[in-house]
This record gives sequence, structure tokens and C-alpha cells, in this order.
Amino acid sequence: MMRVAWAAAAALLIGIGAAAAQTYPAKPVRVLNAFPPGGATDVVGRVVTEHLTKALGQPFVLEAKPGAAGNLAGEALVNAPADGYTLYLVAPAVAVVNHAMYKDMPFDPAKDFAPITLLAKLPFLIEVSTKHPFTTYRDFIAFAKTTKQPLNHGSPGIGTAPHLAAELLKMREGFKSEHIPYRGTGPFGQGMMQKELDWSFDVPSSALSLSQGGFVRLVAITSNAPDPRFPGVPTLESLGMADAAWVSWFALVAKTGTPRPIIDLIAKEVANAYKNPEMASRLTNVGLNPVATTPEETAKIFEADRARWSAVVRANNIKVE
Repeated sequence: MMRVAWAAAAALLIGIGAAAAQTYPAKPVRVLNAFPPGGATDVVGRVVTEHLTKALGQPFVLEAKPGAAGNLAGEALVNAPADGYTLYLVAPAVAVVNHAMYKDMPFDPAKDFAPITLLAKLPFLIEVSTKHPFTTYRDFIAFAKTTKQPLNHGSPGIGTAPHLAAELLKMREGFKSEHIPYRGTGPFGQGMMQKELDWSFDVPSSALSLSQGGFVRLVAITSNAPDPRFPGVPTLESLGMADAAWVSWFALVAKTGTPRPIIDLIAKEVANAYKNPEMASRLTNVGLNPVATTPEETAKIFEADRARWSAVVRANNIKVE
């Protein structure tokens, strides 16, 4: 009798979810963005929400909700109903890192977020200030391991992807360098331009601009294959470092408990968006690689990155109060 009851309950839930998907969306959908307008997430968000609005017949409204490294937007998501009418355009910080850095987070992304799909990926580049003579990655590492003078590196803030990638490189290669956190991408870029920093990890759009301006030299990239935008820049893996295809990404998540047919519908429509070359080019034009994944693939990426970057956070005792 218990088995029959459980089977009946499961069938009822599936039926409710299917019915919800058939009428979804029946009203506007909020898509939370933890970053101010004008950045890369804003570009991704607008491409995706414009397509979903046209494809599904209701407005998908991008809503900026910055603060606490994405935690404010995350809290807004988990406090909303699990009905698919509040989504979150999330970056690795809040999805896989913050839970290891913040002492009192009001939610657990591993339990409270339902992955839908990745939206875009971007590799990192290792840039070295032109105040140094290095032209290759190996020259830079040899100097970093033997120099008596203190080195420093920067990032847009504590716990950001460039910060954690730099800490992982230091652990792998065995050298010391002091992290200088800036308040955002703009001030960080100014720090590189003014030669306040010796080296850093950076995203493609910023690294390209700094390189073309003569402020940095690009000595390695973390993609799993050479990037045509950066001819002559070797991958870390080609330089002998295993498991070094470190990338950042943007993804779409819902609240756990959202009916699976709704999640599948959104994932399918994002994949459809990227079949349009014009849509995809809007991302590649700003240095992003458009990518769509299934909910299961997205969950595996979250899990792998959570393990990698949480270990870096713990090993370096990185905390944000």
C-alpha cells in the first residue's frame, strides 16, 4: 500500500509539473542579475531574455540586484516561490564559491539552486606587467620562484574568479605573491595600467585591451585549446600543467523545487537562441563563448567547480565577513 501511495504521489507531482509547463509562462518572469548594468552579465542577460521573451510570449525582465558578491540576488531567488517566475543569472562566485567564504550565508546554493543551463564561458589569461622584461610564461615563473623582491597580483575583488585562479596557480607552481583586491573590474584595470601590479589573471576582453595598449604581455591562457583571438599565447596545459582548463561562466538557475518541465523548457529555448548566428555573435563580440548545456551537465559543472575552488578558498583561508 505504501508503494502504491508513493507512486500515486509521484504521478500527481509529475502531472502538476507538466500542467504548469503547458501554461508557463502566464505572466512576466524576473531574471535576477547580481551585477550592475553594462557588464558582461548584462550582455548575456539581454541576449537570453530577449530570445525567451519572443519565444515564450511573456516578458523576461532582467533585474539588477547587486550586493554581497551575488548573495543578495541569491537570497531573493530562494525567498521566491519555486514556480519558474524568478530566475537568477549566476556567476561562479555565488553558485560555487561564496558558501566556502562567507560565515553566515542565508542559503546553500548546492541545495537551493536548480541548475538550468550554462549561458557562456570565458577563459582566463595570465598577464604580466610590461614593467618586467618577461615575454614567456616560463620566464615569468622562473623569476617568481627565485626573486627576492616581493611580487603582487590583483583582481576585481576577494573571491572573484581571477583571484582564485591566481591563488591556484601559486599553489601549483610554488611561488609567493601578495593579492591586491580592487573594487571592481574598472579599478583593477587601472591598477594594471598604472603598473601597480606585477601580474594577474584577467578575462579576455580586458586582457586584450590592456595588451593592445602596451600595458601587459599575455603569457598563457586557461582554455583547453589555443584561442584565435590571442595568436601565439599558449595554453597552460600545453606548457605542462595538467587539469588547467580553468574557465569562468555564466549560468541560469531556478529555485529548487521548480517543476522540471519548466526547467527543461527554458534550457531548450536557450539552446535554440544560440542557433541564431546573430545572437551568438553578440556574445563572441564581447569576448564570451556562448554555450548551452542540459540541467544535468550544468549540475556536474557546478559540482566540479565547487570542489576545485572551495579547496582553494580553504587552503588560502580566504574569508569575507
